[in-house]
Amino acid sequence: MLNHIALSVTESDEIENFYEKVLIFRTKHKFALDSLLVRKIFDVNSCVDVCVLERNGLEFEIFINTRQENKFFSHICLSYQSPEIIYENALKSGYKTLVKDGSNHFTYFIWDKSRNMFEIKNLRT
Repeated sequence: MLNHIALSVTESDEIENFYEKVLIFRTKHKFALDSLLVRKIFDVNSCVDVCVLERNGLEFEIFINTRQENKFFSHICLSYQSPEIIYENALKSGYKTLVKDGSNHFTYFIWDKSRNMFEIKNLRT
C-alpha cells in the first residue's frame, strides 16, 4: 500500500499557493531534517524543511530545496470528482496548464513552479 509521495519545491510559498489552493490538499504537519540525516539518506549536505499534506488518504511529503531538479516524464496522476475545478484553480493562480481533449473526456496537466507535473482526471465511479 502506498504511504506517501515525496516531492521537492524550490519555494515554500508553493505549499499554500499550489498544493493547498490549487490541488486542495491540507497541511497536516511540518518538520525539519538535520543536515547529518539528510546527508545519510539523500547524500545532500544541508538541512531541509518538510511539509506533509493530505487529501483523501494520499499524503505528499514536500521537501523545500532551493536546487531545481530536472524532471521530464515524472508525474503524478490524481483523480477528482470535478477535475475542471482543479484546472480552473491552476489557471487563476497563473500556473502552466495543458488540456488534452479525449474522445469522451478531458485530461488536464498542470505544473507547479518547480516543474512537478500533475495529470488531473475525472474520478471514475
